[in-house]
Amino acid sequence: MEKNSSTVPQLISVIVPVHNCEKYLADALASIFAQDYRPIEVIVVDDGSTDNTGIIARSYPEVQYFHEERQGSAVARNTGIDNSRGELIAFLDADDLWLPEKLSLQTAYISKHPEVGCVCGRMKNFLEPGMTCPAWIEPNTLLQSYEVFSLCTILARRYMFESVGKFNPTYLQGEDTEWFFRVCELRIPVKRLTETVLLRRIHDSNISHDQSTVMHRKLRMLKESIDRKRRIKSLCTVNALGIRSD
Repeated sequence: MEKNSSTVPQLISVIVPVHNCEKYLADALASIFAQDYRPIEVIVVDDGSTDNTGIIARSYPEVQYFHEERQGSAVARNTGIDNSRGELIAFLDADDLWLPEKLSLQTAYISKHPEVGCVCGRMKNFLEPGMTCPAWIEPNTLLQSYEVFSLCTILARRYMFESVGKFNPTYLQGEDTEWFFRVCELRIPVKRLTETVLLRRIHDSNISHDQSTVMHRKLRMLKESIDRKRRIKSLCTVNALGIRSD
């Protein structure tokens, strides 16, 4: 009797962009390989590291390792997508950790809801030993999980990166937020699960601490989003009036 193809687990491509993260990379990879879901492929894209990041990544036979000149995490993520094979795609930053059931929980939901393009989970912060809680972190996020559009909490269908596009390389940071702006514009269904799937490590090198820079990026993203909507509205008006564009 032929096996029903719908019961065959889908391959998940896990993409890990990394730059000079020798201190944490092994822990991140361990949390990926501890997942209770298979099959997975793990792709580490080294964004111009100058420490032992490459040595650590290449020590794992299961890891596909790519090294590039320093271009930013958006380019690294795009390289990972371009070299991936899975119909489902997930991301983990090299200093963060997944909980073991992250992929299985999200795959179970997305498999039953074909209309959903992306599944998110909840996130909880934790402090690197010896570090005090920085001002930009809400203390209650160290005690309980919370909802957030974080790229490291998602499981996305591959078609989303064809419909929405990949990550904008002009954003050296915050490229995930800019990508979510475009997801919302296209109104692709996104499901937020109540389970915690990500532990985000708070340490001295987190780029999120510069809140003035974060706010400036978000204002830029908002303006670009408004401009795109205006262009679409203008095009729809032209089409409705039957005006030829040639």
